[in-house]
Amino acid sequence: MAAGDNTTPSLYFLPFNSGNGGHWVLVAMDLSRLIVYYLDSLSGDWNKYPSMKKTVDAAIIKFRSKKNYRNRKDITWVRVECPQQNNSVDCGFFVLRFMRDIIALNRIDIPKMYFEEYKSYSRAHLDELKDELCQFIVDQRII
Repeated sequence: MAAGDNTTPSLYFLPFNSGNGGHWVLVAMDLSRLIVYYLDSLSGDWNKYPSMKKTVDAAIIKFRSKKNYRNRKDITWVRVECPQQNNSVDCGFFVLRFMRDIIALNRIDIPKMYFEEYKSYSRAHLDELKDELCQFIVDQRII
């Protein structure tokens, strides 16, 4: 890291929805290393959402300038080859599962070919996530 970049690398999650009840993807940002990981449970990359990429890039540059980080290099976007959904409705659960697995593995980097432990998701993986989410809602008395 360059001088002035004295933070510990960490990931910030930005679930993004294309709008009008559309598709969910996950953007995981490492602000100190200027790396953005793009996880999409359908094929494609961030070029499908040019306004999202422009907004994320601008936000990272603004954040770094406020923290007096040196902006010596460009932001690197990495399309992660992550588990793919086989229907048109599970994208939100995939985004939640991506975040859960990254946190569970305590990682600050995401391999381009995703994690060996989670190369694909079964229906049981997604059902487990739904159970965990329901239990969290009950425990926190959200409803």
